[in-house]
Amino acid sequence: MVKKQVILMRRIEILFALILFLLSGCVTTSKAPESEVKKGVLDDVLVFRDLEQIDLDKDGVKEIVAIYATGINSTGVKVIKFHNDKGDVIFEHIFNTPSVKFAIKDNIPTLMVEETIQTTGSKLKSIYHWDGKAFTPLETVGRR
Repeated sequence: MVKKQVILMRRIEILFALILFLLSGCVTTSKAPESEVKKGVLDDVLVFRDLEQIDLDKDGVKEIVAIYATGINSTGVKVIKFHNDKGDVIFEHIFNTPSVKFAIKDNIPTLMVEETIQTTGSKLKSIYHWDGKAFTPLETVGRR
């Protein structure tokens, strides 16, 4: 079991080294050959800001939580699950803010999102918890 985990972790490292190589110097990933990377994993990704490996579904295999820039004022989150060396996006959401952070809070995978409402300048903070299938809103603090 440990040997399989080491092999899987090495393959994940190689996959993300390939992804970072393909993204270096590129503004968009739409020109990446489909034979080299799975469509969906790199769609709309400009720059990866954070990659976390965590076993979200408690099946013994770590998924990847990827936080990435999709533009100046937007951030995307993808959860990528691996099956037999193949990555599938099982969750994806784009937030209209550059401020999205991943953390483990009270043993729960959590996204913390902070938006600035442009018309009023007020801050809106939201917390999203992993419910087993998706990050769902738990609470929002602030004014719209």
